Amino acid sequence: MPDNDSTLIDNESENKALLGRTSPMLSYFCIYNPSLGQSEENTKDQILYYTAKKVVPADVKMKQVGLAQALVNVTSTFSPSRPTENVHSQRNRMVFLQPEPGFWMHMCVELGILRRQIKDANGKEKLATEYRDAELNDQALSAVLKIGYEQFKLLNGTMTSILYGDDDIDQAVPKVNRKRSRSLMLAIEEFFSTWIWQWDFDRLDTMVFGAVFNGIPSQPILRSNYLGIHDLDLAIQKQFNSLINHLLVLDDEGSLIYRSPSLQPSDVRALRKYILKRVESHNAIQAEALKRNEIEPVSKKEKATSLKSLTKSLSQAHVFGYFTSKLSTSTTTNSSKPAPATESATDNIDPAHGSTQQSSSDPNTTTDFLSPTIPSSTDIRIAPSSAELDDSELDTQHGTFLTGMVESTTEDLNGDEHTFTKNDIVRVYLESFSDLDDEFSSIHGSEALTEYILVIYKDQSNLVWSFLLPSFGQDVDDLVGNIDFYHSLEQFMIDSQMDKLISAVWQNIEDGQKKR
Repeated sequence: MPDNDSTLIDNESENKALLGRTSPMLSYFCIYNPSLGQSEENTKDQILYYTAKKVVPADVKMKQVGLAQALVNVTSTFSPSRPTENVHSQRNRMVFLQPEPGFWMHMCVELGILRRQIKDANGKEKLATEYRDAELNDQALSAVLKIGYEQFKLLNGTMTSILYGDDDIDQAVPKVNRKRSRSLMLAIEEFFSTWIWQWDFDRLDTMVFGAVFNGIPSQPILRSNYLGIHDLDLAIQKQFNSLINHLLVLDDEGSLIYRSPSLQPSDVRALRKYILKRVESHNAIQAEALKRNEIEPVSKKEKATSLKSLTKSLSQAHVFGYFTSKLSTSTTTNSSKPAPATESATDNIDPAHGSTQQSSSDPNTTTDFLSPTIPSSTDIRIAPSSAELDDSELDTQHGTFLTGMVESTTEDLNGDEHTFTKNDIVRVYLESFSDLDDEFSSIHGSEALTEYILVIYKDQSNLVWSFLLPSFGQDVDDLVGNIDFYHSLEQFMIDSQMDKLISAVWQNIEDGQKKR
């Protein structure tokens, strides 16, 4: 009898522990191409990527992918023109997306669960389990996969081009080699391994708005200001011999201020999401550096106080009495000397351009691959020292480049920070054509994506300017790797009265907010 009582108590405690709501969660996600594993020997080759919340054996993976293919094939008989996107079951939601011919993205989401105690007809309590199917919106889940593919394509190009190469896409039966297949698998894993597990299905209501509508918020500005930015866009293209093809301008909240007419809305959507992530990352780094700088003076003061007390205690010790006079003389002599110059003091740091410039004794250090219209390093105005700055010259320090040649900091063993310039080249793949696309399309086909180098610049007012340079342009790779290019670009914008334009734009935004 006692054993039965203890069993009942254990069951009641277990039931109480299970009570409540469990959020929906991802069970597994995979990307596959059935054409890559048509024989029994290489069936597993069709799975390009697979991830799950727990370790899954290979045979279970194949069963899950096989079930997904069977569901797609069955539902396609009822709607041949539109493949199925969602399948509902009692416990799971299965989502399918065919982003490109032959490629499938598939995920399985476990439904949220609500467990509660109810009384049956006899008045006894029992555990009731309810699967919350209505919490997951089909359109939102499908749109999330579409956005994921959109971002992957922006940074890597199409899966077809990676797998088959630009030269083999137009063939009736494209050839697949192990190297290209491996490259595609690595590209997919690098992107989706971090992205897929960032989802929060409890926030699906906001995902519905952001993913389903997938719009581009914009700030209304006066036509005169829009035309002013457009004229600056054309002037930049002319100044740099059309090596800069497109311009995109966003405000500090990601709303669209301006886009080049040749930049397609689908590309703007993808670029905007990526640019906002880069800006958020930059702001987080700046906030951390500011916090560290606020703490650093306190720690230095504590170190100085500790050193002073230690020196005082040593000077009062009898064992060091013989050295007292010599120590005091040495201390007096050293205190009159200037502090030794650190590494950052020997470099000419230009915060306007986010770079560290060092003097060179070689007069021929200026590179010769810049176009004739781009000023050389000797023509660029370098910010004067603080003693020489006046009010008009302070305004020449405008912003920071977030991609390309960017400023970064590192700490040495003593905790001192040193600024240096590093290469952070970002390549994106867009549907928007370039002025150089006539030559490019004849080689790679008219439907191929155009590869650009993305240069993001954030000015002091927090407007974000993004420039797109076609990567196949002559000397573009050398250009974006030269710090003089970024100096020239910023200086040209300053000389083109960018300050007045920015002030007018922000005035438009403030006036629009007052009217709401």
